[in-house]
Amino acid sequence: MTNPIDPRIAVSVSDLMSTKRCLGSLTLPPSNHIASRLAGGRLSGFRGRGLDFEEFRQYQPGDDVRNMDWLVTMKTDQPHIRIFQEEKDRSVLFCIDQSRHMFFSTMDTMKSVVAAHVLAACSWQVLGQGDRVGALVFGDNSTTWFPPKRTQGQLLNVFRTLEAQSLSLAKMAGTRKMASYSHHLNHALRRMSLQHPKGALIVMISDFSKFDSQSIRRVAQLKRHNDLMCIAVQDPMEQSLLVDETLCFSDGEYQVAVDSGFAAKIANYNSHWQKHRGEIKARLQSMGIPYVELDTSGDHLPQLKEQLHGGHYVKK
Repeated sequence: MTNPIDPRIAVSVSDLMSTKRCLGSLTLPPSNHIASRLAGGRLSGFRGRGLDFEEFRQYQPGDDVRNMDWLVTMKTDQPHIRIFQEEKDRSVLFCIDQSRHMFFSTMDTMKSVVAAHVLAACSWQVLGQGDRVGALVFGDNSTTWFPPKRTQGQLLNVFRTLEAQSLSLAKMAGTRKMASYSHHLNHALRRMSLQHPKGALIVMISDFSKFDSQSIRRVAQLKRHNDLMCIAVQDPMEQSLLVDETLCFSDGEYQVAVDSGFAAKIANYNSHWQKHRGEIKARLQSMGIPYVELDTSGDHLPQLKEQLHGGHYVKK
């Protein structure tokens, strides 16, 4: 599919493929659940929590009879058992927000595009380490789950879905369809929980503008058996709205002009947002969940690398 739209507004598969060259030393934080089992900086030893079937072989004295495969035994008239090896890779699952509130920027790059670039760059790194990549891509009208796999074909399917979501957001811009809102993030977290991940690193990429008490409960549930990381994509105007000239806001149907006469309301908005942002950071960090903030300046990948600092999370 050809994407003629400005790449700062909507992503294309080729854009996401090109992030492979942006990796450098970018690494994700290690898994706390699994790091304690092996020394060393890279978690390549025993990161999985399951067992992979390897082969059948004839039963030998001392083998665990619980691994007996009765179907093969009957077919061959010889006792056979299943041989397993411990899964040695880690699944990294991305939960990425492509809802309409992510289609916003007053600087350079839309939040939705920043999120897609981050997923792509991190996914290339994960595959390069021999780990599995899974993704839950959610928007206003759809949620698509990609089970964790260790193939570039899987990643290409994720990129195609992100391209379609991105183009859909661009087409909806300025229409009444952009106005309604529901708790897509909580629905996505519930959908992720239904996959019953264990021993995975779950990376949530959103603006977390509607992160609430239900979100905290969902996150706590996922963290029981997994490691989590939150990457917040935010625009400076959202964090501190300053009106030194008349601004026009629209929901796709109605418009309102905002000027200095709205000073009290603007101050209330800024206070509310700063409180909400601070509470999210404090709550997640108290749960041991890294919280990284990126902006829409177009420098999101360098920002990500700086904050992760070679795999060591840096609190700001």
